[in-house]
Amino acid sequence: MITGVGPALIDRICLIDEFPGKGGHAIVRKTEKHAGGAAGNVMFGLAKFGVKARFVSTIGDDDDGIFYRNEMEKAGVDCLFRVLNTETGRVDVFVDSNGERTFFVYPNASGMFYPFLRQEDYEWGQYFYLDPFPSERSLDAHVEIAGKAKKFGKTVILNPGYPYSKLGIDELRELLASTDILFLSENEYRMLEGVENYVKMSVITKGSEGGMVIRNEERVEAEAFKVEVVDTTGAGDAFAAGFLYAYMKGFSLEVCLLTGNFSASYCIQRIGARNFPEKEKIDRFLEIHSK
Repeated sequence: MITGVGPALIDRICLIDEFPGKGGHAIVRKTEKHAGGAAGNVMFGLAKFGVKARFVSTIGDDDDGIFYRNEMEKAGVDCLFRVLNTETGRVDVFVDSNGERTFFVYPNASGMFYPFLRQEDYEWGQYFYLDPFPSERSLDAHVEIAGKAKKFGKTVILNPGYPYSKLGIDELRELLASTDILFLSENEYRMLEGVENYVKMSVITKGSEGGMVIRNEERVEAEAFKVEVVDTTGAGDAFAAGFLYAYMKGFSLEVCLLTGNFSASYCIQRIGARNFPEKEKIDRFLEIHSK
């Protein structure tokens, strides 16, 4: 059982042919609306895989808030939301014909998060997955939540993303002290050079080159699956969900990496961040690759 704490964001995905130069313009060929946010995506994916998952966040008292809750609950995620008198957080995602994307974030309710969890919320489950809110108060909130989660014996997983990685290790030291597992991109790993010395395990995504795990002196790598890329939005979240699903089941780090890569490759062949393989497919993948 796992609890995710991060921003509830509505992704409005806009497909274009190519990004214009400064002062230029591009034609939007198609738009789609999806529920998003990194921690929310990971909880959604794990719930689809059959894991009991909760998601803690703030949403607005608007149609997007209703849409977000419905999408999570349909997947089987238990939602612990504070509903605020504002709009739900939003991200406009522009995706070019090569699948590369650029994000424009409207924090709204997701920028107003505060730690509202009760003792019984910390007692539930074994894992806490943390993802930055678009707010200056985000780091303090996660430090408090991670510290309390550790007091209850939970495994704390952090996805620092760019917002936390750009702060540097010194600013993150208190949060890292309560972190067990770190998920970060190769660029974020470069920004936090030496961060593997502060946590038990670092999981690094390397795009088309696959992924790597560093645990103490152990380093394990696995290549990505070669597929046609449609949209890379949510690829890292799909990877994290696949990796954690295998990890929770006790598989080797190599199999965990392969499962993360498999889940990510499934996602990027489709539009949107919440395209996960069916439970039967990922279970079959684990069965084949664990032999």
